[in-house]
Amino acid sequence: MARHSKTDHLPADVKARLERLLIDRDHGGYEALSDWLKEQGFDIGKSSLHRTDVRLQRVMSNIKASSEAARMIVSASPDDADEHSAAVIRMVQSKLFDALVSLQDADDVDPAQKIKLLSGAARAISDASRASIGQKRWQDEVALKLAAAESVANKAGKTLDADTLKAVREALYGS
Repeated sequence: MARHSKTDHLPADVKARLERLLIDRDHGGYEALSDWLKEQGFDIGKSSLHRTDVRLQRVMSNIKASSEAARMIVSASPDDADEHSAAVIRMVQSKLFDALVSLQDADDVDPAQKIKLLSGAARAISDASRASIGQKRWQDEVALKLAAAESVANKAGKTLDADTLKAVREALYGS
């Protein structure tokens, strides 16, 4: 495991403020940040702050790239059945499982830290499972609405013409 930066051990409120300053690029330089942290009672040098900044910028870049990719996918392939969400949920569950197995096999992790990490992973898996269940419920609701709309259309003797498709769309999504 990689060793932790001094900034990882800051109190949550100070760390959040530091990260916000780094992300917003509103800090006046690493020396000014180091001086600000000294005023707060923490001795963290410019190099450590630079490494933290590089790590944060990499994370922000990945988030922006993922968001842009998601926008492109959605615009190129509309997803009325919400299959993109289902795929993302499956991917998150898979990554969480892999991380859980790696953590379980890690011998160089303090047992108390391992329990804390396993607890966090269990919570994340639980959240992903709830999201999956919610997504499946939504799919079932859509299927029921579609079946009801088809039944109404069949009783009226309609086929899948433009009016019928409009009626189905309104039944599924509202007006």
